[in-house]
Amino acid sequence: MKPRIALTVFYIVLVYLASQRHLWFDELYTFYIASAPSLSDLFQDLHIDLNPPLIYLAARACMRLLGNTAFAVRLPSMVGFLVASLCLYEVMARRLRASYGFLAVLIFWSVALYFATEARPYALILGFFGLAMLAWQRAVETPRPTWSAFVLAAAISGMMVSHFFAVFFVTPFLVAELIRGISRRRPDTPVFAALLIPCLLPFFFLRLQSDAAFPPSFQAGFRKMASYYYWTLHPAGWVLLVAFCVALALPYAPSCRVRFARFEATFVGGLLIIPIIVNSAMYILHGAFFTRYAVPTLFAYPLAIVALLAIYTRTSRGKAVVMSGVMAVYLPIQILVKPIRKAPDFTRINPEIPLVAASGLTFLEMDHYEAPETLKRLYYLTDRTYALKYANATIFEGLPLIKQRFPVRAKVEPFREFVKAHPRFLVLGTLDYPEDWLLRYLVESRAKIELIGEFPSQYKDAEMYVVTCGQPY
Repeated sequence: MKPRIALTVFYIVLVYLASQRHLWFDELYTFYIASAPSLSDLFQDLHIDLNPPLIYLAARACMRLLGNTAFAVRLPSMVGFLVASLCLYEVMARRLRASYGFLAVLIFWSVALYFATEARPYALILGFFGLAMLAWQRAVETPRPTWSAFVLAAAISGMMVSHFFAVFFVTPFLVAELIRGISRRRPDTPVFAALLIPCLLPFFFLRLQSDAAFPPSFQAGFRKMASYYYWTLHPAGWVLLVAFCVALALPYAPSCRVRFARFEATFVGGLLIIPIIVNSAMYILHGAFFTRYAVPTLFAYPLAIVALLAIYTRTSRGKAVVMSGVMAVYLPIQILVKPIRKAPDFTRINPEIPLVAASGLTFLEMDHYEAPETLKRLYYLTDRTYALKYANATIFEGLPLIKQRFPVRAKVEPFREFVKAHPRFLVLGTLDYPEDWLLRYLVESRAKIELIGEFPSQYKDAEMYVVTCGQPY
């Protein structure tokens, strides 16, 4: 079986296993915006999620063909991630050999496969970035294919209409081109044009950013920069290290010496500094930083590891096959060890009193998946003052607007009004979760709080409390 076909078949199996989880909070934003009644409504809703339109338009097209299902809204990500994987294979197979391209893809999946089944722009970014890598690899060859610069420009444009942070993602190409230009003693004008002109596209969609506050643990800063590489390699890093050591320890027949150009090594270095650049920008803007904001950096790991293996073993095919075998065993195990828990029957838990979701994440997901009987008594409570005081997080204070724009069936009410009408209620929450203020406020206000059980499910929260408020609010 040819490597590309084998990778595609294996990918379909892995994606099927990984896609069994339900749509989470961010994915539901994609789902609801994509299913807007009209395209004008879709573009009007873009300010809610602060992304360019491509992911919503792609999801909308798939939902029109396949129905409003989790599979349909995730299909653009599945395709985008497969494109990224096959482009990575071509890049490494052309530079080294097919077995090293195969290994690079398996390493890439070990750190990035989650994005293949998430209905967000990140897999599209990876797909366009992979295509840009392949086009750039051809563009720096002599003779240069006439199509390479145009495909490079198209791929960069695709990134730009997928996410606003894409303007930072051209950094590896620009740094590598700078080094290449120095060695050539002249800049490669067509390549620079293909990289820079598309960077104007996001400004056509840029809107005023929200004034939402984030808890300190989510905010950008030096600690976020330092921890990025740990969290993106965890837990696959240990498996990669073991597989690499096993491959090196076994006897091998070297093939030929391989050397990488300085600009190729610089490209990998450029990938690794993307988190620092994005983090610094968000720090200046007093915003949050999550590992997904620097998603192209995940290409650095397969590129660097495969390059090191090729250098130390002189592109020994056997070494690549051994390490690929270890990774092929690890990948399905990585997915299967994460249990998929079914939600409990909330209609049987104190059905006579309201049920409050302390987290906006849990609230929106429950609203999408729970039975009408549960939704009739499901609430999310808002209070900007308490949210700032106890969590320094106001992102979920926008849920009243979300309820106006999205088909949210459960209730969103101001905290004080709710407590006056319902002094006794259930809370599904996590006491120490940074973004959630309700339980911490209730503890400090000395309301009567009793833990009645834990109910693990696919929702973020599992702890169920019964709360009795004995004072006016």
